[in-house]
Amino acid sequence: MARSREENKSKKKTSETEEEIVSFDTDEMIREEEPPKEPAEMTALREELAKSKDDYLRLRADYENFRRRNQEATVKARVDATADAVETMLPVNDSIDRALKITTDEKLREGLLLIKRQFETALSQLGVTEIEAEGVPFDHNYHNAVMKAEVEGEDVGKVLEVFQRGYKIGNKVIRYAMVKVGVEKSEE
Repeated sequence: MARSREENKSKKKTSETEEEIVSFDTDEMIREEEPPKEPAEMTALREELAKSKDDYLRLRADYENFRRRNQEATVKARVDATADAVETMLPVNDSIDRALKITTDEKLREGLLLIKRQFETALSQLGVTEIEAEGVPFDHNYHNAVMKAEVEGEDVGKVLEVFQRGYKIGNKVIRYAMVKVGVEKSEE
């Protein structure tokens, strides 16, 4: 009998535990784990925020592109204005060169050389450089061939003589160098 009481107790405990397990409500746990549904107003606000953020990023990119284009246009305008101003002054430099070739008076020559150096210094301060011409291969991007001479050997395709010096700012040509180019002798 003592045994049957113990068996009954153990059966009761087992059945109580089973009841607890069986009566456990899984539907309610699942409902608790689901996030609460947002009201329609909250969803609309989130969408409006996302749209505003996208608009802001596009506007910012447009502004950066505008700023970059504006800077490039400003730099180009400065280079073009400098090129135009220098182009109008280059004949003065050419006149000084011609005067140096024909003068015999040393004092006059010295004065002209000082003026020429001063002019060249001003050009270099503006970023203007002389186009290399004599003895280099002819390049139609920088040289204007106004004369040709028949030659042999290494001088074919090279600049033999410079009639008027050329100038540039960066890669922008202000004035092409007028040159004589060596061409291959023709056999007749």
